[in-house]
Amino acid sequence: MRMFRLVDRYFEQAMVVVCCTILVACLSYSAVVRYLITHPFFTALSHKAEELAVFSFVFLLYFGSVIATREGAHFRVSAHLDWIKPPLRRWRFLLGDVVWLGFNLFMIWQGALLVRSAFERPEPSLSLQIPMQWVYIIVPLAFALTCIRLIQSYFEPEPEHDPAKAQL
Repeated sequence: MRMFRLVDRYFEQAMVVVCCTILVACLSYSAVVRYLITHPFFTALSHKAEELAVFSFVFLLYFGSVIATREGAHFRVSAHLDWIKPPLRRWRFLLGDVVWLGFNLFMIWQGALLVRSAFERPEPSLSLQIPMQWVYIIVPLAFALTCIRLIQSYFEPEPEHDPAKAQL
């Protein structure tokens, strides 16, 4: 149970750290090779590093979106709902969240179709030759995690609302 709690709390953050580390390392390598090293072996690897950086950036964005959902940090217009008092305050975004959940479910479905078609007709990435279905898997995975985090937000205790902090 403790391991489940750790995964629940830190999975997305760990993935963001890994993706960001890969991104910085690959882009740093590409910059060093481009300006300091001219050996063909290293320049050939530079293309692979740049493609890995692109994939890492895409994964970083998707996992960052999941974190924003968990933290309640997505952009929302809420000024017209700030008058609602605590027992009902938790439910003030319910209508928008149901629409958002529906969109996420649609994206899971479309992402699963994309992954399935990539399995049926395999296509490798240009430089790394990674089967693209393993890259495309982030789409349904991230939207499924977003659904989970969105639903979890309704079962976690709501933080105290302090209007003074909201103004900052």
